[in-house]
Amino acid sequence: MSSAELGVGEWGTQSWYEDWDPSVRYSPNQVDRIADEGADRFRKVTRNTGPRDKWITPLLDWDAVREGLDPDQERSEQMITGEALVNKEESQIAVRYVARLIGIPLVTGFVISRALADPILNFSLRNNPDAFELSEMQKVEGAEAVHIEETRLRLDMAIGRAPPMTELQMFEHLAEFAAEVQEEERHHNETILINAVSDSVSFATFAGILSQPTRGRDAMFNTMARLFYGLSDIAKAVGIILVADTLLGYHSEEGWHGLIELVLGHYGIEPSEEGVVIFVGVVPVVIDVFFKYWIFIGLNRISPGAVVTIKQVDRH
Repeated sequence: MSSAELGVGEWGTQSWYEDWDPSVRYSPNQVDRIADEGADRFRKVTRNTGPRDKWITPLLDWDAVREGLDPDQERSEQMITGEALVNKEESQIAVRYVARLIGIPLVTGFVISRALADPILNFSLRNNPDAFELSEMQKVEGAEAVHIEETRLRLDMAIGRAPPMTELQMFEHLAEFAAEVQEEERHHNETILINAVSDSVSFATFAGILSQPTRGRDAMFNTMARLFYGLSDIAKAVGIILVADTLLGYHSEEGWHGLIELVLGHYGIEPSEEGVVIFVGVVPVVIDVFFKYWIFIGLNRISPGAVVTIKQVDRH
């Protein structure tokens, strides 16, 4: 007797309305036969699909249970050793890439500025009296230096440390001193232009090297990420707080003022007080916004513990 003849196809059709007991209609041998045929049919259907309930997979994955109870120590050691060797090789590639990334632009900028720009600018300085003319600020500073020199000479003559001088001698001395000041300032302007050429070439070379998708660049980024992820949550929080307080802390305004004056002075640009105030009032705020956005979006996903630590520190 087949399962169709026994009414297997009708099983469950009335289960919504009544309790069904197969022993009422069939003998025990017929019930066992029907159960065996249903189990065989289920095995054929689910032979290649895996367990029906995915959440019980660990209970049925005997290979995983066996490996967890009796792990292969040799294979684990080989995996750990292989990972360490790969990280070591990647770190070495990253160090060499960083050395090239820093060294090549510096050497290129220095060579071009000294081999090409310096001779041309020196020729212009010697043959053109109007080259590298003094700015208004330099003229004011030169006048102050001449006035200080005159005051020093008159004080030395008054206390007897210098021989008396006539007004003509005083004028000739001050004229010679002013010419020296002018020449020094012109050389300073030449140096500023050389610095601009050198820095421009170095920055262009740096950007060109960094923009190339090489294995060294990938190794550098991977090494930096590995080092950052390897830090504890406390270390991440301390480093982030240190950077944030340095750039955006209570005393960062004086630091921004000093940095702007240093950079502009390196290129011979006279800082404007209004421009400096606007820069200090806008740029740190923009950096703070992006910094908080990165903490909320990026760091909160990477290291939630560091975010909690930062919030606790800010609260106190």
